[in-house]
Amino acid sequence: MMLKFEIKKVFSKARNKVAVLVLLVVLVVVSMLTINRIEYTDASGNSSTGITAATKLRQDRNQWAGYLTKDVFKTVYRQRNEIVSQKTSNSIEEENKLFHQIQGTEAIADLINNANSPWQEYDYYAIEKISEDDAANVYEKRISNLKDWLASGEEHFSKAEQDFLIKQYQDLKTPFYYEYFDGWSALLQNLPTFMMILALFIGYFIADIFSNEFQTKADSIYFSTKLGRNKAIWSKIGAGFLITTVTFIVFVTLYTIGVLLVCGIDGMNCPIQFVFWRSCYNITIFQTYLLLVLAGYIGTLFAAVVAMLASALTRSTVIAIMMPFIILCAFPFLSRIMPLPEICSFFPDRLLDAYNEIRNIGLVEIKGHVTTILNIIMPVYTVVSLILIPVIYQRYKKIQIK
Repeated sequence: MMLKFEIKKVFSKARNKVAVLVLLVVLVVVSMLTINRIEYTDASGNSSTGITAATKLRQDRNQWAGYLTKDVFKTVYRQRNEIVSQKTSNSIEEENKLFHQIQGTEAIADLINNANSPWQEYDYYAIEKISEDDAANVYEKRISNLKDWLASGEEHFSKAEQDFLIKQYQDLKTPFYYEYFDGWSALLQNLPTFMMILALFIGYFIADIFSNEFQTKADSIYFSTKLGRNKAIWSKIGAGFLITTVTFIVFVTLYTIGVLLVCGIDGMNCPIQFVFWRSCYNITIFQTYLLLVLAGYIGTLFAAVVAMLASALTRSTVIAIMMPFIILCAFPFLSRIMPLPEICSFFPDRLLDAYNEIRNIGLVEIKGHVTTILNIIMPVYTVVSLILIPVIYQRYKKIQIK
């Protein structure tokens, strides 16, 4: 009953009711922006976005659904160059018409281009400059390009880190299974932004869970009751945890369902290398989505717990509201101006931006053991969040009534 009362007290406030409505508007806007990321070019060279574009693009690309063997790469190479050879002018209209013919294999051609581009660069026209055999050896070139890059000395990785990367690349299962995956790709791109906004709103909701009694001048009554310094405090902590968890799950689920209902769930079992060619994570697109959501939840929970701690210590709702903003928005700014980017990689805001952590190569070596940064910060901030919960209880329990 006390837990239910604390939750009801949070959402009975007019400002929080307004915040929920604003969050729903944000959900709709971000979902529409995500859906409109998918673009389709028709035979006349005209582009469209949204539901119709997703449906037509899915039809074109799923004609090539299946495993990408060397023969498939060769076929795409020949088709691509045959179509490009038809170009008679450099007008945008003609290029768009030609693009209509190749957009079904665009993602496959991207793999060929990535494999035949300089490391950390992308040459869209690489497929037009290489031989058919070069186009077929996509998987081999991915590994050899990595080895060449590591040998060049452009990046400083330890011997253990280099061995780890090479092994990850070699262990990636090939040939890739391919089908339309653009709905998931669009979802993954905007998911970090949406989770960041969601985390800030959640911090706003729970900011006065502990400071409320002092603002309403009810602290003397609250702490003098029988359960005021034990069960009532745990009810506040439980309310903060439930509000954080349920709000995060509900809105992320609504966002995901809204986008995928329009754009399609195809492609969830495709490797993430279709989206992040150089990623060292050997996981599928759906597994990447789950990893992003889990990391985002841990980051949101940590920011919420810090906000509750600030509320309990300072008795100020304003300071509590500021804490998630400082943790999730100010830290990224510091990471751009601080001379120690290695340390910045372990800031909690990286949890909400796991998208870039998966895309980039961020490694940690501990006593000869190499792992990714996400594998370190996810359990660390989970443990820290759990440790802070009894700290909140003890600090709030010992507050003296003035």
